[in-house]
Amino acid sequence: MKSVSTDEPHIDCLTTGRNAPDISISATSVGQSAVDVLAQGNDFIVRGVTSRGIFVSVDERTVVFLSRERFKGPLIVNLPWDSPVLNQIAIKAEGKVCPHGFRFPNPDLFISVSTANKWSALNLWSPIPLPGSAVNHSQISSFLNVLQSRASAPNELVAAVLQAINPDALPRLEDGDETTKYINQVYQAVRANDLPALQSATHYLAGRGRGLTPSGDDFLLGLVYGLFMLPYRFRAVFEPASAMIVATVKKRSTLISANLVECAAAGEVDERLGAAFQTLLHPDLPPDAAIRGILGWGNSSGMDATAGMAVIMAVMKN
Repeated sequence: MKSVSTDEPHIDCLTTGRNAPDISISATSVGQSAVDVLAQGNDFIVRGVTSRGIFVSVDERTVVFLSRERFKGPLIVNLPWDSPVLNQIAIKAEGKVCPHGFRFPNPDLFISVSTANKWSALNLWSPIPLPGSAVNHSQISSFLNVLQSRASAPNELVAAVLQAINPDALPRLEDGDETTKYINQVYQAVRANDLPALQSATHYLAGRGRGLTPSGDDFLLGLVYGLFMLPYRFRAVFEPASAMIVATVKKRSTLISANLVECAAAGEVDERLGAAFQTLLHPDLPPDAAIRGILGWGNSSGMDATAGMAVIMAVMKN
């Protein structure tokens, strides 16, 4: 296998003549935020390898997911399934970021995005004025209850949101349940445009949970996306609240969480989350496809993010 120099970034990005890689793969789709990263990045290192794809950290500032799945998102590069060479990529492998893709020295591989479809959630869903009749608490609760019933296990954050928006209809949970307390605090803070109270709850939730994107972060992701999509209803708090949440997650949690929350604050989210928001907003839409998407997004990430969006929907009605 030929060696590839890593001394000069422009040499690594040449893909013709003697610099041609042994293997080239063409991505099918690339998120707009990932396109921006490719235009500015220099080096990358592989931070995670799973059956679903590869997590690549670019300049230790942004995590891009090289995905074997079909689902699109702001920081996702969709690859073809039939690429066994991907199985040779190891954690901590390093390479160069090029304007049109990723260059791996071992295996000698170039993943090209030059012919990939550019995907953006904003091309599908833009911020909207208040609908003629806002979704009510009963409709929100119905969706969340169906979601809980189809999950392999009840979701703590969804249960907390159900309690917050239906305090008289559901039995009170134990006073020592801090998560329920802080989810209710988020709900009340957004209702009252109370930024200090929202900041206190955000500080508790950011980084809370396990994995690459802890549950508290996913909830906050859903929350900031809801604020972005309904700016006219939340114009008093949208910008300062979103900026505060993004900054808090950056300080207290994982890099990938910070990236995704920042994307959501600008309206860029996984297509499954965007579809879930629309289904919550329009309860006349069939829920099955949205629920499947939510349940298929991470271990509990889809449900956690939906809980955050549901809070915004419930406040909107008020």
